Amino acid sequence: MREERDKQKAHLRVCGECDLLQKTPELQAGQLIRCVRCQSIIEKKRYHSLDRSLALVLTGLILFFLSNMFPLLTLKAQGVEFDTNLIASSIELLRIDRPFLAILVFVTTIVVPMFSLFGMLFVFMSVKMRWHNEYVGPIFRYLHNTQVWGMLEVFLLAIMVAGVKLADLAEVIPGISLYSFFALILVLATLGSTLSPDEIWDHEREAQL
Repeated sequence: MREERDKQKAHLRVCGECDLLQKTPELQAGQLIRCVRCQSIIEKKRYHSLDRSLALVLTGLILFFLSNMFPLLTLKAQGVEFDTNLIASSIELLRIDRPFLAILVFVTTIVVPMFSLFGMLFVFMSVKMRWHNEYVGPIFRYLHNTQVWGMLEVFLLAIMVAGVKLADLAEVIPGISLYSFFALILVLATLGSTLSPDEIWDHEREAQL
């Protein structure tokens, strides 16, 4: 009887729009469930969601390290070359007495993306390998709540604007890091549309049964 009650609880879902608690069936890939009251999507089963998400995270980690190993931009003017990367940008802001901006750039372009990628890798590997531990749920919830602090798109836009303004004063050469940085943003955006959060929470429910 207890096992039967646990299975019924495992298939209860709350609508994120109208808060209606309802029992849902197990889904096959490509299927979705709509709320019986407001018709909003409660759950959607994507094809190979976990495998694709894991592949994207590994790709994102490679691109992240490439973005920090090579120059973003190289400036040439009067025979002098100057290049910089993400970490050097934060250091340069500190050098010109902009500590708050330096910390903000460092946290939003390096710390948060790195923690997010490694955190998602840990969560996805735990679910993939059926490792039940107490950290998966809190880490996944924390990543969901802090994803707004990853401002890679804003930083990339700032670099592009600066490059356009400097084009009249010096020759601006995009570096390998800039291309990998742009690819990283695309990978993270794709990850957001590929990931099925219900697979993570289903794994957590199994761990608690």
